[in-house]
Amino acid sequence: MGSPNVLLLDEPTNDFDIETLTELEDLLDSYGGTLLVISHDRYFLERVCDRFVGLLGDKKLLDLPRGVDQYLELRAQGLSPVAVSSEGKQVSSAAEQRQIKKDIARLERQVSKAKEKITQLVSNLESATFEPEKLASISSELEQVRQELNTREEEWLEATLALEP
Repeated sequence: MGSPNVLLLDEPTNDFDIETLTELEDLLDSYGGTLLVISHDRYFLERVCDRFVGLLGDKKLLDLPRGVDQYLELRAQGLSPVAVSSEGKQVSSAAEQRQIKKDIARLERQVSKAKEKITQLVSNLESATFEPEKLASISSELEQVRQELNTREEEWLEATLALEP
């Protein structure tokens, strides 16, 4: 526990003034580990989180690639994630276009962070050459990050294609 790499935060922005909140966002945005954040502050979540999961009342965690907006849509409509997917549909309204542009920006941040993480893991991999357990652990994490990167890049491509006329 000398250098933890996971932070669990439950409503971390409650009762903070703007300056303190901005400092917290900057600190968490640069944090190299994993954050598990529970919050009602949408801006804060979108600023510091790369991946979103939600509980929709069925006692299961649901991956939400489009973040808080997707969660709110699902709660309001009571639909499955497949029903609100924008894959294959042409975007018609300005609101849908804004949402997709926002999704693209979020996905670009996620892709950038994944690439940075891969670079860091490759460097760690090189330094762990003579430590088999550490080498296996880093290799496993590297594979997971690469799979996540591929998923986010595919989502980015789908979102950019949805904007084309």
